[in-house]
Amino acid sequence: MTAPTLYRICIWLPIVVPVTVILVYTAVDVDLGSGVVGEILAYSLLYGGIPYLPLALWATWWVGGRPEPEIRRMMLRAPLVMIVFFAAPVIVIGFALGAPRFFATMAAAGSLAILVLGYFYVGLTLLIRRALAGAVVGPPPAADR
Repeated sequence: MTAPTLYRICIWLPIVVPVTVILVYTAVDVDLGSGVVGEILAYSLLYGGIPYLPLALWATWWVGGRPEPEIRRMMLRAPLVMIVFFAAPVIVIGFALGAPRFFATMAAAGSLAILVLGYFYVGLTLLIRRALAGAVVGPPPAADR
């Protein structure tokens, strides 16, 4: 497997991880609201999954043929880009509904969650990349050695 292929797979972690958690909780008959992690991941799929989908589709296409250092730079910016995909529509909806203050608060809280979860997934991707270095994927970039 090439490094770009691995990154293409990891782009989908923010969708796959919450879906997996929901399926596991359902399979073992545990209420999602009974644990903070399960609840956060379930809501991240509900609120963040929809605006993340076009970003993930674009990023999956964009990764093709790019050198790994360029992919990593974009990966580090991705949570900030995701904030725009999330917050802009929320604020527009707020003005359209005549409740800009409430929706701006919602956009701010969601943006904070996006930063925390987004960089969690970035870190997870870097850990996966490092774990597979040399064995499944080629050696990491020189900066990681």
